[in-house]
Amino acid sequence: MSVTNPIDALYVHERFKHGSREKEIAEFEDHARRVRAVQQTLAGMHSPGMPQRVFHAKAHACLAGTLHLLDDRPSATRHGIFGPGGKPSYNVLARFSSGVGFDQHDLKPDVRGVALKIFAVGAAAGATDDARRTQDFLMTNSTNPFGNDQQQFVEFMEANLEPVRLAGFLLAHPRIAQLLARATSRILIPSLATERYWSGHPYLLGPTQAMKFNLRPADSSDGEPAEAQVSRLDRDYLRQELRARLAQAPIRFVFSIQLEKDPETTPIEDALIEWKENDSPSIPVAELVLDREIDAQVCRKLRFTPGNFVPDHRPLGNMGRGRIFSYAASQMGRQADADAPPEAQLFGGKTA
Repeated sequence: MSVTNPIDALYVHERFKHGSREKEIAEFEDHARRVRAVQQTLAGMHSPGMPQRVFHAKAHACLAGTLHLLDDRPSATRHGIFGPGGKPSYNVLARFSSGVGFDQHDLKPDVRGVALKIFAVGAAAGATDDARRTQDFLMTNSTNPFGNDQQQFVEFMEANLEPVRLAGFLLAHPRIAQLLARATSRILIPSLATERYWSGHPYLLGPTQAMKFNLRPADSSDGEPAEAQVSRLDRDYLRQELRARLAQAPIRFVFSIQLEKDPETTPIEDALIEWKENDSPSIPVAELVLDREIDAQVCRKLRFTPGNFVPDHRPLGNMGRGRIFSYAASQMGRQADADAPPEAQLFGGKTA
């Protein structure tokens, strides 16, 4: 399959793998074919005739809310949708999920994720004035993705099909094994509303700055409700807990940015090197308030992808560039909707 490459020029600290744009794209196109092959294998094993997402197939909730920018955010963060030309708040959809490419009991070890789709961002961030333009920000509860670049992540994806193969891959890649163990070692995740989530690879923050971003739960002093009481024996207890929590009060997170500092401590091209808080502290820039659940079919059909971006927030690094191709392959394979519904349709005519 062929995917249009949307990247015209590299950020100052990006480098094409193999020293060539053409060679890198050829590798990404190979990744896309391998993603489709894994998708078909997973469908045959778990959902015959109905290909699902290759990762994060199980959704726990499709929540709607608002991203409110903080008035006191520092000037260094005021670029793109966070800049002075942006809006004070944006309508958002949030899809909470578990990491594997099939449905399993929530007690089983897994990576957890949240994908945000931010609406009406075009004019605020150097894009065409398109009312249906969205910015997607994808995060998991691992500080880093499971690969130093997209090739290594695709190898991790393929290894996940067989336990013995995965064990061999992890033995050969101890940094990835350590990350995976850290993200999945807890026996019990009490709530997806109390997890912290990170972007993994960097994104642009305006034309001359790079960032990573993360979500942390609002402090109890900020009005976070107590953990909802649901049975952990329920295979979908994380979904039930989110619903029970939402019935008490909106779910709140703090959206923060880490700024690129230098090539050693905050690299662009090696996704396995963590941007540590001591080197680049998280700077709060917005509050995410999720106040209602919407039809799960909306999020199931949508494309949450790094390929939905405005120029000021392009995904960076080989991992970020490559995911555009791999996500497109998975989305084509499951016949996902090409466009998001109009903002007014999803939010009842309410604009943030």
